[in-house]
Amino acid sequence: MKFQLLNFLKGILAGLAIGLGGFLYILMITYVPGEGGKVLGSLLFAVGLFLVCTFKLSLYTGKIGNIFEGKQTKEFYISLPVMLVGNAIGAFSLGFICWAIFQNNVELMTTISGVATGRATLFTFADYLSCIVKSILCGLCVYLAVKSFALNRLKPIGILLLVFFVFVFVYSGFQHCIANMFYFGFANHITGYTFINLAFCILFNSIGPIFGVLLFKVFTKPNQQ
Repeated sequence: MKFQLLNFLKGILAGLAIGLGGFLYILMITYVPGEGGKVLGSLLFAVGLFLVCTFKLSLYTGKIGNIFEGKQTKEFYISLPVMLVGNAIGAFSLGFICWAIFQNNVELMTTISGVATGRATLFTFADYLSCIVKSILCGLCVYLAVKSFALNRLKPIGILLLVFFVFVFVYSGFQHCIANMFYFGFANHITGYTFINLAFCILFNSIGPIFGVLLFKVFTKPNQQ
């Protein structure tokens, strides 16, 4: 019980960290003109995942890939939904706080409303297919970012790879379930499609790491003598 309580609290902090990354992204694309804002925002989003990895916080999308690496303990499987709830509380809470503070800021609210609405637009088969593909690819990128950092902890190459994979998924518009929770909270955009989006993102973010595990197995396979 003590372990799961700590896991839950670290999950809330992880949700806050990802929300911070999302907030930096929104700031950049709002106030830095042109493509530069998107580039800077995508790079600064990495601050959130860097904090998660450095302080060993409990981020669902950073841990789910462990399932595909081999058999885990019963405690680990129980910890996944616990940390996911914590992530949701942290991300949504920061989002709603940002909404309360900036709701009268027309520029910021226009930007975040566009981001949130775009993610919750699920009206056609193409919309759902896009959400699925972007969620799988995001799950893959997060796994590669977390794994690369863990294998090269606080070394320049580990930090560089983490920033690179985060940049790829944010700049490409891939969908991250925890980041989306922050965006929906910030935009105060809560509809039925919000929860459909989150359900799809959680499921397919969880599938993405499978491909990352396969990549690591291929490239770290011992040389045959």
